[in-house]
Amino acid sequence: MKKNKLYFIIPLLALVAFSAYYWNFSSQYEAVEAAKVAAEKQVKLEKLQAEATAREAAIHDALEAQKVRKAERLAREAKERQQKDDKENARLGAEKADQEAQKLERQSEKLEKDVEATKGEIEKIQTEEKRTQEELAFVKQYTVAAKENQQKLADVLTKIQEADAAAARAAAAAAAAAKAAKQ
Repeated sequence: MKKNKLYFIIPLLALVAFSAYYWNFSSQYEAVEAAKVAAEKQVKLEKLQAEATAREAAIHDALEAQKVRKAERLAREAKERQQKDDKENARLGAEKADQEAQKLERQSEKLEKDVEATKGEIEKIQTEEKRTQEELAFVKQYTVAAKENQQKLADVLTKIQEADAAAARAAAAAAAAAKAAKQ
């Protein structure tokens, strides 16, 4: 019977050892599984927190980068606007200078025409003055000649009057002599 007992005791001992191992495993398994789950949860939480922190940092960095890009864009737009205004002002200045140059050129041409016209008028006036001087010289000569002629006519008239007076005296003397001769 000893052998029979052995067949019974060895499996019983194996069952007790297995039960002890199972009980130990089963009581610690839930704790180990709970610890694993808790560790996985902790890892996930840490990962989520890290992701959230990284996301917040990324959002913050993105906002800062956006502010920087906006400031750069505004600066670039201001620079472009300034360059555009400078170009426009330069174009307007060039147009104004061109218009001023054209205006001055037209004025120059007009003044040149006026100078030519004035030169023509001056020549006409000089010709007229020369003619007037010649007429004045002629008038002076004519006046002198007229005065001489007037003086000569006055002398002739005086001689005629003297001759008439002498003829009247002679006629009166002849009439008186004829009267005296008749008497």
